[in-house]
Amino acid sequence: MKILFILFLLTSSIFAQDVSTRYDVHVTMFGHVGYADVTLSENGREYEMKLVAKTIDVAAVLLSNRVETFTSKGKIKDGKYLPDIFIKTKETTKKTRVQTYYFDHNKKEITLIEEKSKMVNRMKFDSETFTLKLKEVEEKSRNEEILDTYTDSDALSSYLNSKHGCSSKQKNHIIVAIGAHNDKNDVSYSCLEGSKRQAAMLNFSAGIENIYNLHVEPLDKDDKIVDVLVAYDSDGFLKEGLMDEVFWIGKMSAKRVYHEISKR
Repeated sequence: MKILFILFLLTSSIFAQDVSTRYDVHVTMFGHVGYADVTLSENGREYEMKLVAKTIDVAAVLLSNRVETFTSKGKIKDGKYLPDIFIKTKETTKKTRVQTYYFDHNKKEITLIEEKSKMVNRMKFDSETFTLKLKEVEEKSRNEEILDTYTDSDALSSYLNSKHGCSSKQKNHIIVAIGAHNDKNDVSYSCLEGSKRQAAMLNFSAGIENIYNLHVEPLDKDDKIVDVLVAYDSDGFLKEGLMDEVFWIGKMSAKRVYHEISKR
């Protein structure tokens, strides 16, 4: 699901606007496996971006109706998106995990509050029948901590800040952001140019402006590295994403099926 999430992230913005976009996700083995809705609202000073990724049909059954939601809220300073809060939620049929990150850029601290709940079976005494019965009950936990390391970006704000990647002199970018990077796997992206860009264009539809290669180091170093090609439209927003063969399930692709920009 993390790769599915990454496919929907690369997007940018221009001043005061509201953006609403939907991407459909397909996998060779299963066909249409899910979709992601992305909304972005900004006024030049503040922004809020939300991504909701849902599985459907066979994928929903295999992944227990998983829904992942990512929200980033913060300020825009000198054209850079700085998050105040980043919320990552994962829900399945019987489990929910909510990770809320609070950024203190003055103190260079990030506070994480993690809340979990799950439905479990427990033996309960039934006073009416004087018997033990198996009942489903909810277990909850909450943990709060200050992270050991500080970064001024989360996964969504980091990608919002990537919109000038192909126009800058630096073509390769390392991403260090909450929700996109940890000590075990590095994430980076590079702008494709020349013959590499021409070859990549064959995988996409018309109207593509810039193409990036998104590289995610696998958690298991013995695993095959499968990079993702992401293509921006001429309006500066992600249009399509393509990931090559993954094990036995085949290729994964994300295509934009709805896109509306409202200027304010």
